Amino acid sequence: MKLILLLLLCCVYPQGYAAELFGVALTGATQGKLRDAVKKAGIKLVQQSGKDTFYDVYKGDSVLHKADHLYLGFVKKDKKFAFAEYEFSGLKQPVLLNKLNKKYGLANLVKGKFITDSSYSWVSKGIQITLYQDWRAYKTRLIYFNPTALMQLRSEQKLFDITSNQQVAVYLEKAY
Repeated sequence: MKLILLLLLCCVYPQGYAAELFGVALTGATQGKLRDAVKKAGIKLVQQSGKDTFYDVYKGDSVLHKADHLYLGFVKKDKKFAFAEYEFSGLKQPVLLNKLNKKYGLANLVKGKFITDSSYSWVSKGIQITLYQDWRAYKTRLIYFNPTALMQLRSEQKLFDITSNQQVAVYLEKAY
């Protein structure tokens, strides 16, 4: 009886795929590994992260159909993967939603305040995946993120902002 139940569950719920980009599993991925994989895939770099930016920007159309950009963010301290975001022009991407449902199982539908605010989410081996419509920008966004690393990245951004503001204040103080 337990065997039949287990077989039934395997048929109903697809095997969990590890979230990956360009053949690199996102769980435990590093900046070096992902950048190398992106380069091998021939994706065009638009802007690389630097001292005051926290993500790389790539052309997205050669990665996913109709994607404008791909953003890859990493924690500066240890170079761990924090997020990847595909940005698409326009709203409603039913083909993309179907592909994601086939790969990661049926999405959790998260309803918003308005009917248009709904988003779809999955979890794959610790990586959260969200597909939503950004009505203000008339874009659809597909985001993969490591919650812990993303919190670290945001902390680094806040610290950078505070430090930058202090440097401006010191400069202004010296100027007057």
